[in-house]
Amino acid sequence: MKIFKYEELDSTNKFIKSLDNLQEYDIVIAKKQTAGRGRRGNPWTTELGAGLFSFLVEEKEGISIEEYTKLPLIIGYSVLKGLKKIENLDYKFKWTNDVYVQDKKISGILVEKMENKFVIGIGININNKMHSSVENIGISLREITGKEYLIDEVVIEVVEEFKKNYDKFINGKWEEILLEINKLNYLFGKRIKISGIGEIQEGIAGDILEDGRLEVYIGDIKKAFNIGEIHIAK
Repeated sequence: MKIFKYEELDSTNKFIKSLDNLQEYDIVIAKKQTAGRGRRGNPWTTELGAGLFSFLVEEKEGISIEEYTKLPLIIGYSVLKGLKKIENLDYKFKWTNDVYVQDKKISGILVEKMENKFVIGIGININNKMHSSVENIGISLREITGKEYLIDEVVIEVVEEFKKNYDKFINGKWEEILLEINKLNYLFGKRIKISGIGEIQEGIAGDILEDGRLEVYIGDIKKAFNIGEIHIAK
């Protein structure tokens, strides 16, 4: 594992795609991103002090591309477990790609396919202070504990945790991981709205299913969703 550190990049995901001869799990870290993105092209903006990084994972033979739709869940779970080793807080996994604590977002994930590799981009609020425009929905470790953290230490802990869980996944232990994820399912039992699928539907969130979809109870009907934006109804 090699680490490449930069003061400023437009996007760690975009930059890592431009590099040659990178090995699996080599990491690109930026102190600042000027054009960070989340899912569906949403902008990801953070103040200095966040952990902003990307790394590559090779696609494995014998695992279908459909199975790889579970990758964001494995990454999110790994971020959660890695953070828990740094600071033992009550983190939750928000399907499909966020980590929450105290009902606020502390981490987001973006996975992109590049030939036979996956580019994994992660943003974690570590030492940064939330801008006033997002302070009601985002939070950092430092804002919770008042402590300063070594960003590299947090990044390495998360990547090492992912390596362990990815190894479990490729060795057929997905159900073991899923059981743990569902214990930490932030949306479970919440009334949510599902938008971005041509219409807005509302229901009660259930478990994350074996195929990675989220079950939602809409009236007396149980449906499963794998696309769309999830919004919690107020």
